[in-house]
Amino acid sequence: MANENKTRRDELVALNKEQAQFYDTPHVQRPLNNIMKLWSLLRRRMYFLMQNSGIWSDVYAFQKEWIGDLNGKKVLDFGCYDGNALSGYLATNAASYLAVDLSKPALDRLMQYFENKGIKGARVQCVDVLSKDFTESGFDIIYAEGVLHHFNPIVVLLPVLSEKLAPGGRIISLDPLQTSLLTRSVRAIYHPFRCDKEWEWPFTHDTFAVIRKHFTINKIQGVIGYSKWAIPVAFFHKEAAVRLAKYLHGKDIASAGTERRPLWGCMQVVMCLEKKRDKSSAH
Repeated sequence: MANENKTRRDELVALNKEQAQFYDTPHVQRPLNNIMKLWSLLRRRMYFLMQNSGIWSDVYAFQKEWIGDLNGKKVLDFGCYDGNALSGYLATNAASYLAVDLSKPALDRLMQYFENKGIKGARVQCVDVLSKDFTESGFDIIYAEGVLHHFNPIVVLLPVLSEKLAPGGRIISLDPLQTSLLTRSVRAIYHPFRCDKEWEWPFTHDTFAVIRKHFTINKIQGVIGYSKWAIPVAFFHKEAAVRLAKYLHGKDIASAGTERRPLWGCMQVVMCLEKKRDKSSAH
């Protein structure tokens, strides 16, 4: 079993090197096929609605609440590329902040952002967390926006993240879901045509079973569930789509905060995962 896990880990490290090269390649050099052009158009409409209907702001509000007081805390900004919506917030408020990504050019841009903002003490490291080169640990918070679903099988990643966390540490994440018939069907159409299909694995029901073996799912919230039906409206009337998305997003917030049916109809999930207590230290 140990040899099998090492083999899987080595395979993911090799794949991650390909992923780094992919994201460092300018988009203009990666022309999209027609299927992916259509998917890109749909995704742009989805992000437009998330930005203008309050979905993004609520996602980050949940994350900040679950992160809690950063005074004295050590934070890992995992897979942040050149920065995400909370990178500046985390770097400003944490006692210790480390950004880790596979792309050195992206991290250089992030460090330049910190310098321009006068944020002192932030560190960056271009390294794969699965590799032996990443030795730092004792993190109170691992912030992983749109990262966990890039690892398949995720069972290889989770024990590593658990080891990197301090006792009582938490992972704050945001990842796509494919737990509804609609999202599974759409994915079945476009996924084979993706340029990055080797490292795109939205969460299934089975993913949650694996996560629960390594972490306690302390908080969970699904978004873009009922509100996804506003996406086609955005092609015809953006203002009406935003109003509809706001209304339906309220229903998502009210109903998709537990692992029940409304959650599985969502396209994205926000989570707070707590490191499980070491049973050997409980005595």
